[in-house]
Amino acid sequence: MDKSINFLKSLNIGQNYIILGCSGGPDSMCLLDILCQMKYRIVCAHVNHNIREESKEECEFVKNFCKEKNIVFESLELPKSSNQNEAFYRKRRYDFYKSLAKRYETPYIATAHHGDDLIETVLMRIARGSQLKGYAGFSKLYKEKEYTFIKPLIFYSKEEIDDYDASNDIPFVLDSSNELDLYTRNRFRHNILPFLKSENKKIQEKFLQYSEELDEAALYIKTVVKAELDALYDGTYIDLTKFDKLDTFLGQKVLQAILKGIYEDDVDNLKLFHIKNLMSLIQKKDNFKTDLPLGFKAIREYDKLRFTKEETSNEKFMLELKNKVILPSDDMIETIEDTDDTSNFTTRLNSQDIALPLYVRTRSSGDKMEIKNMHGTKKISDIFIDSKVEPSKRDGYPIVVDSKNRIIWLPGLRKSKFDNEKNKKYDIILKYTKKGK
Repeated sequence: MDKSINFLKSLNIGQNYIILGCSGGPDSMCLLDILCQMKYRIVCAHVNHNIREESKEECEFVKNFCKEKNIVFESLELPKSSNQNEAFYRKRRYDFYKSLAKRYETPYIATAHHGDDLIETVLMRIARGSQLKGYAGFSKLYKEKEYTFIKPLIFYSKEEIDDYDASNDIPFVLDSSNELDLYTRNRFRHNILPFLKSENKKIQEKFLQYSEELDEAALYIKTVVKAELDALYDGTYIDLTKFDKLDTFLGQKVLQAILKGIYEDDVDNLKLFHIKNLMSLIQKKDNFKTDLPLGFKAIREYDKLRFTKEETSNEKFMLELKNKVILPSDDMIETIEDTDDTSNFTTRLNSQDIALPLYVRTRSSGDKMEIKNMHGTKKISDIFIDSKVEPSKRDGYPIVVDSKNRIIWLPGLRKSKFDNEKNKKYDIILKYTKKGK
């Protein structure tokens, strides 16, 4: 087991505990023996899934072995259930391991997965479909937050582990369910692995090489995706002018990375066809709103794409404008004494030309405005389109009107015929300040 020993030495674990997931089977007892021989501080973590009648006996076996060898033993007994799947039990196991890692103040969690397990995992992922990282199976080391998961037996086949156990008189228990073809993994183990091993007795080494190659490719792609993500995503919006420059493959990976962050533990509900459908909609360049799993929506508004679970609420309002008005969006419109600004964020008005008081309201059907230096009127809806105001913000956009309901200013977008130049007569200056500016 030199490869496993050298791998463990390379980690510089020192006096840290290693949390070892130990079922009592040949593989985990092999790893337990190796860790003991290397004088590591071990917490032997056993989970009784309560599925088989012999589960309690297996727990007692591991407990007694640890007592004899003066190894710290911790166990978890799950409630008896007949309708839980493998993913449920895996999560409960790993939650238990993590809780122990916190209690014993160590990052290291070891499991006894070996080369045959890797082959089975890779083949199962290929059969059901996955992503690049998934097709690699699992790594001998990976980090998740503060935890470092290690699989020291990955270099060896099941037969080599059994030979080690026999040569060193390692006691173990056998799980009878491993013989049943009821489970997908067992069907691969019993039907596919023997053929592969007949072709190459060291087939697990080839699969490990394949896995590590994919891992390196996945890591490189992750680095490229991270760089693109930083350039085009601010945590709220995707800048589609930059996103459109990406090729399809990289674009899909960027979307997957963003949505993984949004969905977190629920990311398994998101499938590849959702990503491809989203890519197709983006490439059409039109505004859209489309549903995603678990109530999320993807909304494109011109050159921005955002993800939300709830629609933005744009309540109707009409507020009298005296000295200052704070809008529901936290934007502000106020009267000021003086400014050199001549942009659409300020307007100069003559009180003799308009009917006071002034109001700030949301749009109404048929709203029109006489724009400064233009003949006739223009619909507010058309101004919004020309100015690329996001559709979700139009109903809540502030419009300044006088007491005759004439639109005298569209803050930040257009000035009306009532706006005066600095060298003309005016006695009211209004300023629009957007939140965060």
